[in-house]
Amino acid sequence: MKRVAINGRFLSQAVTGVQRYAREMLRELDCSLASVPGGADHVEVLVPRKAGVVYPSYKSLLVKEVGSLTGQAWEQFELPLYCRGKVLFTPCGGAPLLHSCNVVTIHDASVFATPDAYSRAYATWYRWLFSQLGRTAQRIITVSEFSKSELVRYCRIDPSRISVTHSGCDHAANDQPDYSILQRYGLSKVSYVLAVSSRNPNKNFQGVVDAMKILRGRTLPFVVAGEMNSHVFGESEDLPESVLQIGRVSDAQLRALYQEAGCFVYPSFYEGFGLPPLEAMACGCPVVAGDIAALRETCGDAALFCGPADPSSIAECIDAVTTNAEVRQKCIEKGFLQTQRFKWVKTAEDTWKILMEVALNC
Repeated sequence: MKRVAINGRFLSQAVTGVQRYAREMLRELDCSLASVPGGADHVEVLVPRKAGVVYPSYKSLLVKEVGSLTGQAWEQFELPLYCRGKVLFTPCGGAPLLHSCNVVTIHDASVFATPDAYSRAYATWYRWLFSQLGRTAQRIITVSEFSKSELVRYCRIDPSRISVTHSGCDHAANDQPDYSILQRYGLSKVSYVLAVSSRNPNKNFQGVVDAMKILRGRTLPFVVAGEMNSHVFGESEDLPESVLQIGRVSDAQLRALYQEAGCFVYPSFYEGFGLPPLEAMACGCPVVAGDIAALRETCGDAALFCGPADPSSIAECIDAVTTNAEVRQKCIEKGFLQTQRFKWVKTAEDTWKILMEVALNC
């Protein structure tokens, strides 16, 4: 059976949704393998040498710095030299095409379905790379049935070669909430609408801004946490000064923001999974979500669904969940139940089974 190497480039990147998936899944996999004698003896995490980055200390997984390059050059040209003869698992980003035994997680098909949401260089590169990996990888993992159908559609991948392993969300309640973030910005309980995301145009922040204008008679600030990532995403409209943009926050601060918000709003035009709504539910925050296939799959009946292109629909849902105590409580209760379906230990177990199948046959 082949040994397993994990592409750890994500450990040198800022944490957004796909890096969160990779980090949490790997943390849980490390815990699982640590409980089995010799379980991680044939697994190593390969990372680029990058000054200033402190890589995690795992219980059993070995983190190994290799090569001298960084970024895609390291991933495509140096990484294959160090995983020769092994199964290489890439949990986010792109696997090296020069390697012959890849398992790769492709989270969604948004670079095909909504290319204008990304910079031209980013969308062009990943459309080409994902198409190639769709033909050459031993197995593709994705995070929802919707994303699987989209990858089959755009990349013409045999459905039997794509496995669905949902992301978890239990990390959201791990840290004690840091309420200082609320004091810093003068926010009080159930007094604001929260969005958490990078500034991808698909997230539809402008729709929320327009919805808040409809709710003008109410004092309900719109708070946005997250970074711009301008080198990745396409141009999006500048948000007005009335929007409180607080940038990147810690996990502890994020939990406090979720817990105290009037609601979390996520009226996306396109998603492959939709992790932030589940994080909000795990923290007891009611969710308003765009009525699209991936979010229906993720949120079940626990969210209020709005038409993402209809600001009046977004406004109606926000108003309902922030003024009607019964609606709010039902959303919170259903949200907790929904999050029980999404655990990182299940993600890790399913992923490990796939890696072992490939290791035996590659």
